[in-house]
Amino acid sequence: MGIEEITEILRMCELFCELSDNELRSIVNLCQIEEFEAGDQIYEQGSIGTKLYILARGRVTLERKINLDGTRKAKVNVFSLKEQANRRVIGNWYTLIGKQHVHMCSAICDKPTKIVSMRCSELRDTMVKDSKIRIKILEKLVLLLRDRIISSYEAIETL
Repeated sequence: MGIEEITEILRMCELFCELSDNELRSIVNLCQIEEFEAGDQIYEQGSIGTKLYILARGRVTLERKINLDGTRKAKVNVFSLKEQANRRVIGNWYTLIGKQHVHMCSAICDKPTKIVSMRCSELRDTMVKDSKIRIKILEKLVLLLRDRIISSYEAIETL
């Protein structure tokens, strides 16, 4: 996967879709490609998040371990991310505002998966240096969080 393909994935991503070509170039240079096999864990619940992940190909399930009554434990599938036209961010958005993030779920690959990743600290440094990039990304982050809150309310209403 070359720079052009990474740029296209960022362009399709909910956080970066409003950035200009020049703004995207400054972020593309921060990115790496990571490949995982089915069953691989991208990150674990309770670990400290340091990277922002964008699903390029494959399918990832967010899984949460819970205590049922203090003696029994269970795993709950919270959400499944699959390859689609609009690329989804997986985890660690909180670090974009300069706060430490502890993963609330584990991210498990359901099939061979390709991820575009970048260190949150490096993306944050880029955002701090360029206020236009910062404003565009944070505005998208607010909308993304709004949509996820709405989805949570809808899920609760179906219970």
